[in-house]
Amino acid sequence: MLRVTNLSNVFQKRLIRPLYAHTQATPYAAVLDASLRNADGSFRAPVSTDTLPLARSANAFTLQGGIVPGTVMVKLAGEAVVVAPGGNTAVQPFGLLANFVGGTLDDIKDENNVGVWRGPDATFEILAPGFDDTGLATAYATANTTGIPVKLFAGTDGRLTATNPGANAIVVAHLIERTSASKIVIDLKI
Repeated sequence: MLRVTNLSNVFQKRLIRPLYAHTQATPYAAVLDASLRNADGSFRAPVSTDTLPLARSANAFTLQGGIVPGTVMVKLAGEAVVVAPGGNTAVQPFGLLANFVGGTLDDIKDENNVGVWRGPDATFEILAPGFDDTGLATAYATANTTGIPVKLFAGTDGRLTATNPGANAIVVAHLIERTSASKIVIDLKI
């Protein structure tokens, strides 16, 4: 359940929903990396100029000033997590963010504890804008005729994408169904 603090957001839906996850997936208790907080404790979205804790080539995707559920996360030392940088990198994705973090939809409010969904073979529904729909319709149509699954990777903005960033990219999920530009169903592989 979202902790809505603004009446205009009362109909906002959670962007990641476990479908088959009761024994396959676990909401891992993690902590936001300190790089995602300013000195005053406010949220700071990862930007393309960041080099620590991970170098990025693009800004992380944000909605109303915060990171969205379904964003691919990377685990650092201890329990710390940060938005996956995507691109042609061998960084191991850890799971999918379960919370809205920062901005007007923030449901952790000044805390650093977040949930990260992980577990291979778990099935999730992801609502837009929690994924990058670029090329998904074509890839899904091709997969339906060839039987070859559509591989989803961590995009440079942290969201799931069908765009393969290069040889070192690690598959995060397979696309099971692209219902529309607003909803996909995935088979998590991490």
